[in-house]
Amino acid sequence: MRLVRLALAIGLASCQANPPGASAAISVDYQSVIHPVSVEILRHALDQAKREQAPFVLVRLNTPGGLLEATREIIETISASPVPVVTFVTPSGGRAASAGFFILLSGDVAAMAEGTRTGAASPVTLGEPMDPVMRKKVESDAAAALRSLAGRHGRNWQAAEAAVLQAKSFTSEE
Repeated sequence: MRLVRLALAIGLASCQANPPGASAAISVDYQSVIHPVSVEILRHALDQAKREQAPFVLVRLNTPGGLLEATREIIETISASPVPVVTFVTPSGGRAASAGFFILLSGDVAAMAEGTRTGAASPVTLGEPMDPVMRKKVESDAAAALRSLAGRHGRNWQAAEAAVLQAKSFTSEE
């Protein structure tokens, strides 16, 4: 179903009357861990899309997750973009886990190829374990961020919250 929505969105965007010199959509591929360079790649693509009057930017996701600060910057960049952003989990068998789930939900259109998965967005640390109070604060903030993203785009905020608080994952069919 989501793939159908993506195809429809792409089709509608390509049917719009583009000004002379307008280009096709610009694409970004996140195929590994989300990090500070990922932010710069997206900013460059959005700048290019604006200059070239692209109808949208397509962000293809196949990531295990990444750094929280880079993820927040990507979400802020997408949210402030005058160019629509389509987020798409691909290829079949791929995933948008953890940070990838946040990015998926930040898109104006979010879609998943058949056989993909997303979610499992509970915050983790690379160093020493967080004390219980800090863990609760970080989880609460992450859950609120996902509820906000889901609400902004008319998506299921309860499922988004469960990805953080219960580490729940979802298939492309869910």
